[in-house]
Amino acid sequence: MLEKPLEEQENFCSSSFEHFYTHFQRLMQEVGIRYSSKRESLLLALFLCDTYLSAEQIQATLCDEHHVRISLATVYKILTFFERIDIVSMVVSQPNKMKKYKLKRAVHHDHLVCLKCGSIKRFYDAAIKEEQSAILAKHNFHGMHHTLVLYGMCEKCQNDETIDIQN
Repeated sequence: MLEKPLEEQENFCSSSFEHFYTHFQRLMQEVGIRYSSKRESLLLALFLCDTYLSAEQIQATLCDEHHVRISLATVYKILTFFERIDIVSMVVSQPNKMKKYKLKRAVHHDHLVCLKCGSIKRFYDAAIKEEQSAILAKHNFHGMHHTLVLYGMCEKCQNDETIDIQN
């Protein structure tokens, strides 16, 4: 299913925070939003983290590791804005149905979420992208972005369940 690693996709922004931040500043100018140190700190915290985090985990990281005092309401407000300008992806983890966020570094990817352990795996499939383009064209619709989340059971949990059944 994984056509090519996400790191190899066009416009992958992993080289440095400065490189990613330049892209972010352009987005901010386009939507007319002024500079905010809390927004920048949250962006840096997400950039440095390679896992999906809840808003509470992001707030704790900002307070504990970056020494930034920020309310949970402000974290949610910034995350909602980041979703709107399409620089973070949000998935609902299972089984606790908690929203988790991660900085988007690739042009596009979709998600597989395990209903048992809550793990989240990113994937890219060119056939899905082509089909989406065909659907948009068929309906004469200009797509801005989308979210595809497939829920199921990861390989590890499938293997654990097989072991449980045999015992």
